[in-house]
Parts: sequence; C-alpha cells; structure tokens
Amino acid sequence: MFYIDGISLNKIKDELKRELAGKKINKITKNTETSLSVFFGKTELVFSCNPTFPICYISNSKEGVLENSTGLAANMRKHLLNAMLTDVEQLGFDRILVFKFARINELGEVKNYSIIFEIMGKYSNFILVDGENKIVDLLKRFSLEENRLRAMFPGLQYEQPVIDEKISPIEIGKKEFNRFIEEKTLLKNVEGIGKLTVYNIKDYCDFKNILDAPLSPKIFLNNKRIVLGTVLNIVPKEKYDEVLEFDSFREVINYYINTENLSSSFDTLKTRLLDNINKKVKKNSKILSILKAEAEEKSDFEKYKELGDILAASIYSIKRGMTSLKTYDFYNNREIEIPLEPQLSPQENLEKTYKKYNKLKRGMEANARRNREINEELEYLNSVKLFIDSSDDTNNLKLIQDELVAQGYLKVQQKKGNKKKVNKEIGYGVLEFEDYRILYGRNNIENDNLTFKVAEKNDIWLHSKNIPGSHVIIKASVVTDEMLMKGAEVAAFYSKSSTGDKISVDYTQKRYINKPKGGKPGFVTYVNEKNIVVAKPEKI
Repeated sequence: MFYIDGISLNKIKDELKRELAGKKINKITKNTETSLSVFFGKTELVFSCNPTFPICYISNSKEGVLENSTGLAANMRKHLLNAMLTDVEQLGFDRILVFKFARINELGEVKNYSIIFEIMGKYSNFILVDGENKIVDLLKRFSLEENRLRAMFPGLQYEQPVIDEKISPIEIGKKEFNRFIEEKTLLKNVEGIGKLTVYNIKDYCDFKNILDAPLSPKIFLNNKRIVLGTVLNIVPKEKYDEVLEFDSFREVINYYINTENLSSSFDTLKTRLLDNINKKVKKNSKILSILKAEAEEKSDFEKYKELGDILAASIYSIKRGMTSLKTYDFYNNREIEIPLEPQLSPQENLEKTYKKYNKLKRGMEANARRNREINEELEYLNSVKLFIDSSDDTNNLKLIQDELVAQGYLKVQQKKGNKKKVNKEIGYGVLEFEDYRILYGRNNIENDNLTFKVAEKNDIWLHSKNIPGSHVIIKASVVTDEMLMKGAEVAAFYSKSSTGDKISVDYTQKRYINKPKGGKPGFVTYVNEKNIVVAKPEKI
C-alpha cells in the first residue's frame, strides 16, 4: 500500500505547491470514470478518486484519455483554462487539499476558483468551487440519502466533511500527548495521524521527529514486492528486506504506480480492450441464437427428399391441375397426401420438391459451418478475455492490443509520420525450481511463440482441456510425476476457471502439437495426449 495520512499530505502539499504555483492551466482531460488530469504546460497533475487508491500526483508519463471527455472536464475547461494556480492548501490536517486558481475573464475581471480534492476512500471526490465556495461541478454527486453527512450537488455551498473535534498536531503539548499515548487514544484525539504513524510512535520525541522531518519518500520491499510506500520517517508492520529511497514525492509515487500498474493508462487500456471483447462476445452469442433458430426451421429438410422420391415413383399418376396426390409412402409404410402446385407440370412439381430439399440442405450445411466458425471465434475471444482479466502489466495489454488489431477486432489510429515498425520482443512467464523450469504464456501471441519457437520437440506441453488458458512448457532433463503435477497446476491456475475447481489438463510432447493453417493465435491441435485432473490452486 501507499500510506497517506494527514501528516503525509501536509508534506506532499508543500512539494506540489513548489512545482506548480504560478503556472497556468492549458489542458484538462478526463482519463477514466474516476480520474482526470490538469495540465500546466507539459506538467500533468493527475487526480484519481479510485476508491482503492485515491491520490493526486504529477505524472511522469502521459495518462490515457477517455474518448468522450464531456461533463465535468468540459465544465472545467470553461472555467479554468488559462487560470493560474496561486496556492495549494490543506484543510487543517485533514486529508483534503485545496488548489486555488485565479483567472482574468473576457471583461478583465479576476475570477477565483478552487479545486477541492478529498481523499476519503469510497467517498473520495474532486470538487470545483467558485470564489464564494459554491459547487460549480464535481466528479461524484451524493444526495443526503446516499451520504447522510452532507449533500454534494452543483449550486450548493461546499461544506467540509463533519469530523470529530481533534487537536492539531502542531499545537499539542508533550504532557497532553503522553497522556494520549498512555490512554491509547492518539487516533481519536490528534488530527492527521493515521494508524501506521501511531504504530511508529513510542513517545513525544518520535512524534516530533516524524512531524518536523522533511519529506522522506521510501518504498519498502519484501522479496522484490512492495509492502509499503510512504513520505514519512516510518517503517511498515510487515517484514521487509529492502528499502528504496527517492528524492521527491513525484518520483516515489510514479515508481509505485508504475510498479503496481495503478495508472489510468493501464486502467483505460484494460477497460477499452475488455469493452471491445465483451461487445464481440455478445454479438457472437446473439448470432448463435439466430443460427440455432434457423437450424430448427430447416431441420426437416430430409423430408423433402423423401417426398421427391415418392413423387418420382408416382410421377405417371400426376396430372397438371391436381392440387394433391394420395399415394404410398414407402419410407414410413403408410398412405400419404402430397400437396401439388396445379399450374405446374408433374416434372416441375418434382423438380420444385427436390430444389427445396437441396436449398434447405445447403442452408443446413452453411448453418453448421457458420456455427462452427462462431464457436471457434467465441473460444478465441474468451481466451483473450481471460488474458486481459488476469493481466497486471501494461506491456502485456499492449501485446494483446496488437494481437486484436492484427486479427481485425480493433482499430488503432496510427500517428502521422513514417515511423519504422519496431519488432517487440515476445516474452513469457517463468517459474524456477531446483531441477526444472515451467514456462507459460500470458497472451495468445506468447502462447504461439512459446510453443513453436521456444519449446523443443521433447519438452512436455500442457493445457487445460476444452477451456481457454495458457500454454505451459516443462523444461527438464527428466520429467517426473511431481513436475507433471506442478505443470498441470500451473495450467489450471492460468485457465478460465475458479479456485478449487477440478480441471482436466492434457499433456503431450511438443512434437505432437500442430498449428492448423489459418488458425487464430493460441489455437493448436495435438495427438498422443494424456490427462491429469487437478484442483485449481489459490496461488502458484
């Protein structure tokens, strides 16, 4: 987690003010449904109200932008374009920042506005107010029914959230502070102190050191995984084996966001890809329903061949002008009456019956072929959806995007200019064990590359049976039953199934894997396979 309490925010505020004060807004974009960016020249200030990680920071990389950037973003452009940031304040030591702006309008008048950014979990919000503190617009609107503390709508006076009366950390004395420590009531009585800060405070001296120390951006790692990001002189409760130190909040927060894939670029791309796939899945599911109805309508096509054969056997009994023929049905051993077109000759009636049979037969064949194609496409789309859902890496999402573009499922606007095509290196996931390695694909491009370019002919290849998932390769001089079981668990883990499900996993040597001509990425056929049934593990 990245830890931010009121004391942390007080230090972050000072850095933001140093970097942005005196600069003018030249661009405003909405990045996701819960985040937007305000540009000061090339400097991008991101406001994210994501309930799991609300934060504002200066981004080192350009964030993704929603195609339809209306509503709040458009309203902000109307009031804030060319406005200068005059100050950044904090409301007491609460987790609320106020960005103050001044702008000269068309009449030469100075208009004042403020952006109020509230960091409050699921109630986090971005609010634009005018010089009289009236709400002009906001990201999330709450009625009194939804939030009993206050209503939040344009036109209302902005009110700070109701909080318990607390003592400011810069005003509290040593004696009173020590009493709160003994009573274990620091959180209840001192403003701006979070639980982790309390954990790091043993006495008043510890508190003053944290409060008065300059910004101290750090990332604590354990086994290369982040356990804590902070700007305070504190340590995590969890075990850690490495500490990374940074020169600024900007550096530490960008490192954290990029490492944890929390940027709006990642969210925007993932949402865009999933929306695209879900639309295609919905469309194909609808086509399958139509094909099923058509197949039911045409399912009796064989009946018309039988009628044609019966008519052919009785052709000399038919006269022009007859509306029906009563004759013997030698297919079903019974009498039958066959309707006829009186204006047609006997031969024309016969040809018409056979023609209807052939038309329905061709329709059924086309229906079956189309049904097979749509089901294969759905299988492919569901495999792509699995890899998008499980992706935690922006580069992997970009590879999936390239795959969808190449397959014609997605269009990406090409930038102008004759840029050379860059051949991206295709990787794969690796699990290292004492005597062997297990490799797995994280998308269909990696699956194909892993199976047909990385794997050797005697390597063991595994895949979940009849459900989308990763291609898995076991690299070992001698493959044991234990290795096979582990490989099967990896194949089950990276498949479209739920934890604890019993998954059937096929395995064979790579030499028995074939890529059909024209097959979609990730699609293979294989022979000489064996099977293992495993429960999908919670983790690998």
